[in-house]
Amino acid sequence: MLVLKTVVTGPEPCVYLPEQQMTLEHVVVGQLTPDEYEGLMNEGWRKFGPVLFRPICGHCQECRSLRIPVEAFSPSRSQRRAEARNADLTVYFDRPRIDEPRLALYRRYHQTKEAHQGWPEVEKTADDYADSFLRSPVPVVEISVWESDTLLAVVLTEVTASVVSGIYHYWEPTAQARSLGTFAMLQTITLARLLKRPWAYFGYYVADCPSLSYKAHFRPYELLDPAGHWEPPAPSTVSPT
Repeated sequence: MLVLKTVVTGPEPCVYLPEQQMTLEHVVVGQLTPDEYEGLMNEGWRKFGPVLFRPICGHCQECRSLRIPVEAFSPSRSQRRAEARNADLTVYFDRPRIDEPRLALYRRYHQTKEAHQGWPEVEKTADDYADSFLRSPVPVVEISVWESDTLLAVVLTEVTASVVSGIYHYWEPTAQARSLGTFAMLQTITLARLLKRPWAYFGYYVADCPSLSYKAHFRPYELLDPAGHWEPPAPSTVSPT
């Protein structure tokens, strides 16, 4: 790994738990192998493009990495319904790309989250999108979901020796009845099965943040504890649906 820059930001209001303060460590890399990144993910790091980051909030440890054991995963009833609801769609696994349909869908999705869930405003240009999702030292696979010629969802993933890691996903906000978010996440697990990777990583889980707590509906799962050990969750209040 070649480190170009290290920056610490914060403390500032947390984007996940507004009553908390957030401090993030960022590392910009010039070189990073998939094996190195897999090791860093197992220490709680995530990344967009060449920028790695992790929370270093000494007073709060609610951001915990979550992973799915692919062979043990079994979809819940609601997840099976989401699969059936979208059986008419076409799913492609391919190299990532950037074009106007993808940018337009990303912006519609994010604007909806800004309006209804208080997400911070983001105006991603084509270069911003490429920097975050495409220009990666680790192999990237894009999952795209289509209804005929209409793009409905995109999942960006990174692949290492043992892991398919979901970077980000976005979907058509006017098609909520389809449960596209659930369907998109299921495709990440499908890709891991296709590539024979034993783990699908879903990023950070925060129990009290609605934008992240949904990940616990994909079962079984493991959480990374503050000491760097993967462990099954404590008895949960989240019921399978």
